[in-house]
Amino acid sequence: MALRRLDKSFAPTKKEIKYLNKTFGEFRQSLIDFAKVYFPDSYNDFNEASPGMMFIEMASYVGDVLGYYVDTNFRENLLQYANEKDNIISMAQAFGYQPKPTTAATTEADFFQVVPAKGLSDNYAPDERFYLRLAPNIVVAAEDFGTVNFRTIDELNFADPTDREITVYSTDNFDRPVFYLVRKKAKVVAGTIKTYESTFTTAQKFSKVVIPDTNVIDIISVVDSSGNTWYQVDYLAQDLVFRSEINTAASTLDSDFSVPPTYLLKITRTPRRFVVRYNENYECELSFGSGILDDSDESINLEPKKIANTEYQTNLASTSLDPSDFLSSRSYGMAPTGLLTITYATGGGIKSNVPMGTITKLVTVEPLNDIASFTPTELQLWNQVKQSIAVNNSDPATGGKDEDSIEEIRQNALAFFNAQNRLVTVEDYIVRTYAMPPKYGGASKVFVTRDEQINNILRATQEQQPVGGIFVEDTPGPGIINMYVLGYNRDKKLTTLNLDTKGNLKTYLDQYRMLTDQVRILDGFVVNIGVKFKVVVFKGFNMNEVLTRCIDNVKHFFSVDRWQINQPILLNDLYLEIAAVEGVQSVLSVEVFNRYRFRDGSDYNDYLYDIGSATNNGIIYPSLDPCIFELRYPDRDIIASAVQ
Repeated sequence: MALRRLDKSFAPTKKEIKYLNKTFGEFRQSLIDFAKVYFPDSYNDFNEASPGMMFIEMASYVGDVLGYYVDTNFRENLLQYANEKDNIISMAQAFGYQPKPTTAATTEADFFQVVPAKGLSDNYAPDERFYLRLAPNIVVAAEDFGTVNFRTIDELNFADPTDREITVYSTDNFDRPVFYLVRKKAKVVAGTIKTYESTFTTAQKFSKVVIPDTNVIDIISVVDSSGNTWYQVDYLAQDLVFRSEINTAASTLDSDFSVPPTYLLKITRTPRRFVVRYNENYECELSFGSGILDDSDESINLEPKKIANTEYQTNLASTSLDPSDFLSSRSYGMAPTGLLTITYATGGGIKSNVPMGTITKLVTVEPLNDIASFTPTELQLWNQVKQSIAVNNSDPATGGKDEDSIEEIRQNALAFFNAQNRLVTVEDYIVRTYAMPPKYGGASKVFVTRDEQINNILRATQEQQPVGGIFVEDTPGPGIINMYVLGYNRDKKLTTLNLDTKGNLKTYLDQYRMLTDQVRILDGFVVNIGVKFKVVVFKGFNMNEVLTRCIDNVKHFFSVDRWQINQPILLNDLYLEIAAVEGVQSVLSVEVFNRYRFRDGSDYNDYLYDIGSATNNGIIYPSLDPCIFELRYPDRDIIASAVQ
């Protein structure tokens, strides 16, 4: 049979289709217009009750529903526009932010104990053997507004002189001290400590434990039946964690340095790790790894021979290099077996914002002192010391709130994603330094700047060697950052940090700094000063009382807590601080002068500073090498006089 030639007049033509329809009405009208244009002879009954309109409206309905779900699915994949709570929580956790089912209130509480006196004649002092050393997670409670438990985060060591006050508690008939009262501050966080046990008969990849409580604020510890500790990490491929070691040499350090840290900060590689996630119901989930124990998992000493024995040496061309697993370890950690005991804290919320003076009940406490060498008499004293522990909060507890709202999760996740735990700006380095846990020591004053000496050398070299005929004058130097730090000694005077604290700070910052940054931790310079002023006192006011209040204002102005490295002295502000005292008619003169060791004694620092040359327009500027001004001994460094 002969093939029939196709007539071109019957060939299908390209039809115009609109892709902007979104609603039912738009789809319906578009289908009507489409039928009128392309099928005018086939169908022209557009009455609401006609069968054809039924099919048009059904197709419009399907299009509207499909369009809605396409738009919704697209929107729910964007954190900025998502509305579903479970989607927002999932994306926030993917960004690295952990939504909080509840937030615990915090405050500083005063802990008290009595210590027996020792000594002869007039040389009495507290017996250091009876200073309590208390384990973390001391539980205290506020009962006036319903029982709200609080706990300490770090070890509380009364032997540590930081924030410690000692007063005579009781005396004998001859006014000789019998007991001293020792007060020490500690940070307390709202929360009730609980435990939960879960058993794994066999190791399973990426196994999970769901804690039934919906207000878990912290995982304190996870220990298996073999006594191994499991560490919480941000993601399962993170195999390096911080570990604490007691600083046994702390008591032998020179007292001229800052107060030594209680612990040394170490980094260890551990296969036993887990991550914490919260689902849409705010149930806490612990997710574990998928591997098995390998000897190389516990070592971070990178020996070439060990790497040479791996598959990377023999099959490098086709092997993907995993920086977290180049020793052929199980990069996602171990899968648990046996019994896991999980200790965690619950609570927090708005109700944990208790007023001052309400945290007064001691619930549980665990002393860590070694009393094996105590005599029976000393043991009696020891029991008396343990029973003397008391607590009170002089400040209200603040910061407690209920679960994050959807908008709070969204905004916090966006901010967290931008930060990504990196140290980029000067403020990042300063805040991260102050955030180092206090048990590792801490810098009281921090100043961060790019190394200008390197920059100046580069500029000088580049000016002599133009690039492409253009002199480069402001090209930044290598990523060398100078971090100037200072600490407090036992008397809260500024001093250099001890080596242990600097080592802890280096270890801590190494986990956050960018690869191209090289951080040099340097000692800041302390310029000791004195203040001399003269005022006119109104008639009718007691001159000595007015001078005393003026001196108190100057002490407050130069309080060490209010000053930072590289902060200038604004003399006008100092004038106003003195003039604000009731009874002062006018301030005749204010002079700031330098105190230094070779003239004023060994109590002061060595640095001679020309304050006159550094003063311009009523501002005393710090040196180019970052320094801080310190009124070291206010009682002797402030010289005041008055006339009427």
